Amino acid sequence: MKIRTRLAAAACLLLPVLAGCAATESPGGRASAGPPPADPTTLLVEADAHGYITFDTEREVLQGFRSDGTHVWKHSGHFPSDIQCLTRCPDAVISAAVTENPKQKKSAAIWKQGIRTSVKEFEAARLDVHWSSGPDDWVATDGERVTWSVGGKEQSLPGGLKDAMGVQSADGGSLAVSVATGSDAAPRWSAYLFDVGGRHAGPPRLVADHLPGALGCLDRAGDRAATIGERPALFTLATGRNVRELGDFSSECAMSRTTTVVGTYAVGKSEQDAQAVRVAANTGDRTAKAVTSSGGGLGASGDCGVFLSEGRISAMSPTGQPSSSEIRATALRVLPDGLTYALGPDGKVTRHRVAGTGSACAVT
Repeated sequence: MKIRTRLAAAACLLLPVLAGCAATESPGGRASAGPPPADPTTLLVEADAHGYITFDTEREVLQGFRSDGTHVWKHSGHFPSDIQCLTRCPDAVISAAVTENPKQKKSAAIWKQGIRTSVKEFEAARLDVHWSSGPDDWVATDGERVTWSVGGKEQSLPGGLKDAMGVQSADGGSLAVSVATGSDAAPRWSAYLFDVGGRHAGPPRLVADHLPGALGCLDRAGDRAATIGERPALFTLATGRNVRELGDFSSECAMSRTTTVVGTYAVGKSEQDAQAVRVAANTGDRTAKAVTSSGGGLGASGDCGVFLSEGRISAMSPTGQPSSSEIRATALRVLPDGLTYALGPDGKVTRHRVAGTGSACAVT
């Protein structure tokens, strides 16, 4: 995962050197760092049906676990700028850029596959791997270019980028890489789509131009994607047509085939800062809103948006009211089938399930 797109508030505060932290809106409308999580030492950074990955920010240790909690691997010595599961979690690729690891002479990508570790070095000062199935097959950005490898053969798009950001669809079959060109004051965002459902990445194709910001989430099956930042919008992947606006500002988002969840972190004067959450239907104009004092990630499954509220997992549909569970958590990951990983205040990960009937949503 790109830490800027999930667990955004926690990551931006705890990992300030990550150049790609998601924006957070202050009361005056300017971007700033987000609120701290309840547990300031551990992040839940990636997960799928097979396993999950945590990052201890105090000791700077990454660990991979199977879904039942069985420990598989531990890695330290590199500060991650990006972390992505491979075909099955907790197999993963860790990006370690020189910009975050100044003692290194080159940027590195580290593949963890079971007990095996593979390392490749790159000349770029920053290289973030956004998808990979192994050391010979990956898609990355290196600060100025989008580059990818198919069977060990590297290719790239023209350089000159001002910024870039990658995000995978919830089902893992598609990767969208947003790129910014033009001036720093008025960047022009475009998006390229890679098919990554197999061992190799398919060639990129331009799916949208003149976007208001980078893509924060997408659902290929539902032909929808949403931008984050100022003037967030929902649009179709097939045509790039704008479907609807999603407010004035967003820090992160999550998407299912029918629902988009948008979170905006606002830094206030109180000890606990606010997170505004919108759960919007992908067709029509139905939207439900909630304000909480907890960050820690967003999720979507079916018609339900999932988020943290006052340190507990809550759920809401576009036509309903927030339903708070008894599950205490500092971070969460929601899979398309409703499986939800929750990182508790004690640093332990538990599994739960999203259920929705009509306008009622709940996590049990």
